[in-house]
Amino acid sequence: MNFKYRFGFIPILFSIIVFYFIYFCYESQKNFKNGHKPKGNYQTKNGNLNVFIKSQAVKNAMAHAWNGYSTYAFGKDELLPVTNGWKNNWGGWGVTLIDSLDTLYIMDMHDDFKKARDFVETIDFSKTVGVDSISFFETTIRVLGGLISAYDLSNDKIFLKKAVEIADILLIAFDQNSGIPYKKIDVNNKKAIYGYGTSIAEIGSFQLEFMRLYNLTGNIEYHKKSQHVIDFIDKSEVPISGLYPKLVNITSGQLEGILTLGGDADSFYEYLLKLYIMHGKNGEQFRRMYEQSVDSIKEHMIYRSNKGSKLIFVSELYESTFAPSGEMQHLACFLPGLLALGSKELNRPDDLKLAKELMKTCYYFYKGTKTGLSPEKVKFSFDSNEHSWGSKSKNINIVNRKPNDEPDFNIVKAEYILRPEAVESLMILYRVTGDEIYREWGWIIFNSFEKHLKTPKAYSAFRDVSIDEGASSKTDSMESFFLAETLKYLYMLFSPPDFYSLDEYVFNTEAHLFKIMKR
Repeated sequence: MNFKYRFGFIPILFSIIVFYFIYFCYESQKNFKNGHKPKGNYQTKNGNLNVFIKSQAVKNAMAHAWNGYSTYAFGKDELLPVTNGWKNNWGGWGVTLIDSLDTLYIMDMHDDFKKARDFVETIDFSKTVGVDSISFFETTIRVLGGLISAYDLSNDKIFLKKAVEIADILLIAFDQNSGIPYKKIDVNNKKAIYGYGTSIAEIGSFQLEFMRLYNLTGNIEYHKKSQHVIDFIDKSEVPISGLYPKLVNITSGQLEGILTLGGDADSFYEYLLKLYIMHGKNGEQFRRMYEQSVDSIKEHMIYRSNKGSKLIFVSELYESTFAPSGEMQHLACFLPGLLALGSKELNRPDDLKLAKELMKTCYYFYKGTKTGLSPEKVKFSFDSNEHSWGSKSKNINIVNRKPNDEPDFNIVKAEYILRPEAVESLMILYRVTGDEIYREWGWIIFNSFEKHLKTPKAYSAFRDVSIDEGASSKTDSMESFFLAETLKYLYMLFSPPDFYSLDEYVFNTEAHLFKIMKR
């Protein structure tokens, strides 16, 4: 090419780039002003739309995941995101669809919401497909919770009708003698599957849904079942006040097992605070139990790593000895958000300090791996004699850690199954504090999702967060909570604080929005 033509081409190319940049900004601004956005004020301190663009990137991720599900697995429980197959593992009622209803609604995906709504109207909850039994816990938080939320948001009575249908099936689970729900229900034969064991999370994480449904319908049975179990737990003998062993023996009425803020226990502690909030800050029993639990968590379960960044973490405690194991699950990353919410609602400023420290740790679950994805479970190196939260904690900069710095923990379970707890806590902490660092961390995590989890049709769980072996790293699984929780919380993180405000809604443990009752 002639030299002068090459130099003549550069200004033209530059002009084209500038034109499209200005056009893109204009269109974004126009869409923003014309209502193609959720309610609320998106203006940042710098007055730009950067955060709105990030919210739209998350919405695009939701559209990608939903389109894959809608194309290859519509009406089925789960999409297989690598092979584009499907499975019915939750009853065959389209659990991903029900779990996604409120996410579709708040993201203004109206056509998809309408299509899903029309399917919900056809569901027959009196029989299951693909499985012999359903989980009382999972059906409550995903199906009942999803339907109540869809009704609270849209006021479409079909969702309330279907919520009552599934709730009345869930009533089958309750033991006639103890009043405690069993783990499984044989829907086709209308009977509980008897067994002596369940967990504190399974019996203590249906009250938010049942009590909200009682408020909507006036059916006292939902309230009575809920309150009876709360009273049972409240009166149970426990080794440490406010801390509840994770297993429940229905036959003996005893609580057994380890003390943990992870699986089988997590959402019970969450619901104590949220029941108090949902009832318009009424219900002193809920508040008392929550505050007892948090005080004991601080005293007995909070430790500091003695390696790397000296991170604060919440340890599981062994059964019988109640000595700390040093293990922490990603599931326990709900705790920073819960503490921040409790600090806001109950005026407990020290809880917010702990929440901020634990949030650093949960972010490092992602930041500290080669893929930027969190492992399911880790084990910290620590001194078991240094467990008091009361000691002064250093303000440690973990964002700029070098990759070869000594790690704070060893990975125990390396998979990442699209869990939401860390981004849930980021969203709540941002809304409580206004600190932009939580949005920055959320954006980094989201970009790791885009890089490592995205498939041509959806998103997949990841086999080992310490290595990336391309397609073989993906496990062909997309749990419904990725759409119900993970993407919703990220979207809300990049939305204004008054967008479905924490003062107006409380989230169940599956991120479904319930209206807070007025006093």
